[in-house]
Amino acid sequence: MESTTPPGLWPSLGYRDATAAVQFLKEALGFEEIAIHPGSAPGAINQAVLRWRSGAIITVHTAEPEVVAFQDLGPRIPIGIYLHTDDPDGLYERAVRSGAKPFGGPETSHHATRDATVADPEGCLWSFGTYRGD
Repeated sequence: MESTTPPGLWPSLGYRDATAAVQFLKEALGFEEIAIHPGSAPGAINQAVLRWRSGAIITVHTAEPEVVAFQDLGPRIPIGIYLHTDDPDGLYERAVRSGAKPFGGPETSHHATRDATVADPEGCLWSFGTYRGD
């Protein structure tokens, strides 16, 4: 189900070390870097725009502690994102080789899809598999 319509939902993920997160997402999961907009602090990222294979977009930024919105969050809230791929086993191996923490799988689910989950270095969960949402 390919679409030429630009994605209308862009998850935005804050990381303590956004530069390392961008590098991890590119190496471990195969995201493509579209743009990097530096932040005001040295080494900070105001916004990094990354594309997943099918055209989905995420943005990554430095979760700067002085930003009021981040002060109110308290302990890190777990976030999970699902990516569709025809090769979850290969993506799982690539992610783990690149430093992802194995979290589950690869395994065949009760929906007859093949799925796996890893955690990135800051604890966000990245699940991926053959489920297309149908």
